[in-house]
Amino acid sequence: VDIEKRIAFNPLRSVSIRFLLNNINACDEVWAVSEGAGENLRSLGYLGEYQIMENGTDFERGCASKEAVMRLNQMYGIGSDETVFLFVGRMMWYKNLKLVIDGLKHAQDAGKSFKMFFVGEGADREEIMDYVEAQGLKDQCIFTGAIHDRDWLRTYFTRADLFLFPSTYDTNGIVVREAAACGLPALMVLGSCAAEGITHEDTGILINESSVELGDEIIKAVADRERLRAIGRNATDKIYLSWDDAVKKAYMRYLVVLEEKTKRLKDA
Repeated sequence: VDIEKRIAFNPLRSVSIRFLLNNINACDEVWAVSEGAGENLRSLGYLGEYQIMENGTDFERGCASKEAVMRLNQMYGIGSDETVFLFVGRMMWYKNLKLVIDGLKHAQDAGKSFKMFFVGEGADREEIMDYVEAQGLKDQCIFTGAIHDRDWLRTYFTRADLFLFPSTYDTNGIVVREAAACGLPALMVLGSCAAEGITHEDTGILINESSVELGDEIIKAVADRERLRAIGRNATDKIYLSWDDAVKKAYMRYLVVLEEKTKRLKDA
């Protein structure tokens, strides 16, 4: 996607992809952050093997303090009983944000009340905000810009009831694990890389790529927040991966690769 966006001339695109593959094929071992990322390599022409090496998060397990959550509520005039949805990431259409907005509109048309946080910056932010206003959702949606303070960002994950991440672009969304660290369940598109390892209604919520389905899940979320809390607790227990544990796994794999490389050199 990025090559096609930046290189308009088709023959040059082919050369760029071939150059990329030549570099990858020259490696002793290839890692991918998800099965989807690995299969994307195969779609480009890569024929070798790859190891799945997932990203971890620097968030430790645990929620923000009650005081921090109260401060956030006061900042935005949000009631403690109000249902809150969250997106954290780049403000780009390819993150499937139109699907999110259309889903919110579907729920609003059904008479549901909620607040939605969009956290992040990006080239499409102004267009996204315009679309939110055009859909009559301006009063429900809050655009915070980028938040670099990790403790304050944790407060948004803690306050939200459901993390909306229907991206089919991301290879392994770290934000899903950040949400899990705070006991926040995530909604993802069935079959997307972000949804790998997620079980519907157990460690997350999976939908087809449909704004109506997304809207229906918002409607269900508003009606039953306790269900979301239960899924969030499961996410913390089952899919959370710390950066320390991810690095340990990578370290152990490096030792295996070095051992295999040394053996091949001796046998040569």
